[in-house]
Amino acid sequence: MKLYNVLTLCVPLVLMPLTVYSSDVFDELDAEVESYAHPDADKIKAEYTKFIADYLNEYDQWRKGYLTDFDNAQSKIIKKWGDDDTANKQRNVEYSKDLTSKAVIDYQNNEAVVEVLVDSTVSTEEAQKILADKIARLVKDKGANIAELSSSIKEINPENITVETIEYSDHNEKKAKDVIIQQTVSYMQEADKRADKLLTENSRLSPEIIENAVAEKKKELQKEEQGRLAVVAENYQSLRQHGDAQLSENSDSIKPETQKKVKYKVKLPKNSLAKRAEKYTDFAERESKEFGVPAALIMAIMHSESAFDPNAKSPVPAYGLMQIVPRTAGHDVNKLVRNIDKPMQAKELYVPDVNVQTGSAYLSILDKRYLKSIKNPQSRLYCTIAAYNTGAGNVAKVFNKKGQGNTRNIKRAAQVINQLSPQEVYDALMAKLPYDETKHYLQKVSSRIPLYEI
Repeated sequence: MKLYNVLTLCVPLVLMPLTVYSSDVFDELDAEVESYAHPDADKIKAEYTKFIADYLNEYDQWRKGYLTDFDNAQSKIIKKWGDDDTANKQRNVEYSKDLTSKAVIDYQNNEAVVEVLVDSTVSTEEAQKILADKIARLVKDKGANIAELSSSIKEINPENITVETIEYSDHNEKKAKDVIIQQTVSYMQEADKRADKLLTENSRLSPEIIENAVAEKKKELQKEEQGRLAVVAENYQSLRQHGDAQLSENSDSIKPETQKKVKYKVKLPKNSLAKRAEKYTDFAERESKEFGVPAALIMAIMHSESAFDPNAKSPVPAYGLMQIVPRTAGHDVNKLVRNIDKPMQAKELYVPDVNVQTGSAYLSILDKRYLKSIKNPQSRLYCTIAAYNTGAGNVAKVFNKKGQGNTRNIKRAAQVINQLSPQEVYDALMAKLPYDETKHYLQKVSSRIPLYEI
């Protein structure tokens, strides 16, 4: 890299909205660069590489703290139940404080499930009584997720009750590992989105340095993933050796316990999805007018992200109806729309109208800021859906060739996109997007938009 190209980095970086750095840090960095009588280009490049890496690491302390809590909670649940349902955002799962019962609303399979753990020596009749008592208490508890379905589970049909053993099976182990893999993919995409933000707000910043920093961040995330997967494998191996087991209250030793789970399953009303959707149509129409985003798109994203469950939470974590990540999409909307330069809080995103406003505003930012160079509205819609999941930079990479500079450059990608039909754009995205999750997401959301068009 030529020296004058490196030095041009000094100007835009001072203007970068990096909330974790004070202006003093920028002054010190610039002073250090300017202090060289004969600047060493490689050394300067290393300084800025570290600087950008630190930006990408901005919320790592928070993320790692969250994952520590997540892994500990998951481990305790798995020891009790054999697997963990909380990581699926299409399932609203509530465990009791002592983890001896859980209530699940499974939106994907359109059913409600209540389960309790009982000693394996308990008779079937007694187990059913315990289950019936638990259901009765949940139905009366207005704060429970299952309470709103009281009409569906008011009269218990014994034929819907099953008794199962606790299993630490290969299948359950794979489910636990899949959650970790899903988290890693999501964190990689969050790194991509942060890189997009850097490049959009600092057009003179070296794409090469940013891309290298993102690649290093992804390597760190993959290494972290391997360590977490190894711990899960070790835990399951230990549990298989000891049978049904859990950590004792005051010790790290394994304490064998023999239990079984009693499960009651009932189908939700056939129109339950439509009823949930109906609650938020007014929100979607209001934000559509406010931000110039199709109401049908907003509804289709709510459908795909949370099945219209305002309490949905994914293991990223993302929250609420439109599954907002507080420190990326939430922060962008706060800063660009609300003039608040800080991340959002989970409690805010569980408020339906705040969540829908935030998700709609983020769609507008993608449509009118990141992807504005795409001329055809339908082509831009497909790119916006994909970018909502994976970031505009990964959309650009589908159309930019390697070796031609910044592959995240959406303006250059738009020159290609504008020569294609919307169908050709869709087909290219489905073939070349870097993450399968985003391909499935684009397919789901785009196919559901017609359901909500008037």
